[in-house]
Amino acid sequence: MMDLDVLIVGGGPAGSTLAAILKKHRPETRLLVLERDDFPRFHVGETLVSDVNLILDEMGAYDAVAAAGFVKKVGAAFRWGLSPEPWYLNFATLDEVRPSEPGRAQTSFTWHVDRPVYDQLLKEAALRQGAAWEKGDVRALVEEGGRVVGVRLADGTERRARFVVDATGQAGLCGSLSQRVVDPHLQNMASWGYYRNFKLEAPLNGDLSASRAFIVAHAYGWSWFFPIREDLVSVGVVTHRDDLRGERPEVLFQRAVAECPELARLLGEAELVPYAEGAPLVHVIRDYSYISGAIVQPGLVRVGDAAGFVDPILSVGCFLGQSGARHLAYSLRTLLDGDARLDETTVLDAYADHVAETLRAFREITWFFYRFNEREDAWWAQARAQLEGVGFPALATDRHAFSAFATGFAARKAVFREPNGVFGEPFFEDAFRRLVNPDGSPSPRPTLQRGARPKLLGRLEQRASAVPVDGAGKVIPALRIEVFTPTAHGGDTLVRRLFVPPSMAPMFAWLDGTHDLAALVRRLQAELRVGSEHEAALVRYVRSVVEGLVERRLAA
Repeated sequence: MMDLDVLIVGGGPAGSTLAAILKKHRPETRLLVLERDDFPRFHVGETLVSDVNLILDEMGAYDAVAAAGFVKKVGAAFRWGLSPEPWYLNFATLDEVRPSEPGRAQTSFTWHVDRPVYDQLLKEAALRQGAAWEKGDVRALVEEGGRVVGVRLADGTERRARFVVDATGQAGLCGSLSQRVVDPHLQNMASWGYYRNFKLEAPLNGDLSASRAFIVAHAYGWSWFFPIREDLVSVGVVTHRDDLRGERPEVLFQRAVAECPELARLLGEAELVPYAEGAPLVHVIRDYSYISGAIVQPGLVRVGDAAGFVDPILSVGCFLGQSGARHLAYSLRTLLDGDARLDETTVLDAYADHVAETLRAFREITWFFYRFNEREDAWWAQARAQLEGVGFPALATDRHAFSAFATGFAARKAVFREPNGVFGEPFFEDAFRRLVNPDGSPSPRPTLQRGARPKLLGRLEQRASAVPVDGAGKVIPALRIEVFTPTAHGGDTLVRRLFVPPSMAPMFAWLDGTHDLAALVRRLQAELRVGSEHEAALVRYVRSVVEGLVERRLAA
């Protein structure tokens, strides 16, 4: 017998976010967080990106985080590439082209955070939403009939649940490290420490009232520098693990800091200090770029760093963990409610796809960053290329594309809605389209000419999926459309995807160049057996879907 609906192992940002959002949208959920360590506890990853504010708001933690006295972060400065001058990412850049969201938290700034304090605030938010929390050291998974049904603790007791969630971060849960696929191109090592009596330079760091993370390339790799408190700065050195050549990481760290002109100036009078009593002066982590080969197993789901991690270069670790937790909270709520339209496999596979594809997009940007240490506009253009497959608007610039990645906006892609009636409203609101429309109105898109006979440009695959309804705490059925376009990249490569309501499935067999819009509408109307009162709405919807395919270069 299951004594819990959801058992979350690990109470870091991903675990706390999952607990808070799931309990918010489904208060009756029998949910327990098991955390091995006492809070507050030390953890690296102390700078945020601005779209995490929306997640903090939904879980009920935004006000507490805003009032905690963390150093305000307005963006980042990069001394990277061919130019000796720094170039900047400002979170408010997206505010130039996207409308504000009434009732939602602002996204023009966020914070550098002291992680023990931040994690404690997220835990308190989960507790306020009604989550139960216990200290426990999990030693084994309990399985029955090929399904995980609980965990066994160090004292021999068992806790059972319908769903077990691995939110243990990079530590991994019960053998999960062996299931991770390490990125062969990002085999880096990070070492970091904390300094007192540091300096700030306005062009690089801003000031404590409006700070930037400073990212600087040097002969050993690159470094980060940002204050997590008014009296303490976090400094890291990232290098390829092969560059150690037998040298101790602690020695390389201090030499890299001393030989980087910018860091030498900022830390000239500073003292390297342990973060807490008994902690080492320099911390080290290796092989942190990976993705789990089993994000979802029967009865077990991984979230946050337990599912995958890319690289610290864009500071998206907390955001990706918390945004994935939000998606998982919606998915588990839907399964616990028992939506007859959705089965467990479809819902959790959709979650795993979302996590893997988001990580893959950030990995591509990171690869480019390391391969081409050149002009910032080349990196911006690469960001643009990553977003073409999900309908990034032509009116937005390459700089906006990079900002979309570096704020976390790119991970949102679309805001899905549950249609009212048959074709009462659009299935999704394209978040990227809203990016360039201050008034929220639709931006120009390709228009299907009268008499046009649309045809798919590649091999079609479609399968059942699920998408989250923004703010509603649930997922709904969707049809995932994938088109493989051999001519685009010299091979049978997937380059575009789109989600549509399941009712649209029959139409894709007719996108063969022989049917015009009127014929598509007639056949779909007959297939769905909808009355004439829906005909005008059906025409609008078929047109919007086909024009969306043309815009994404899936059809012509």
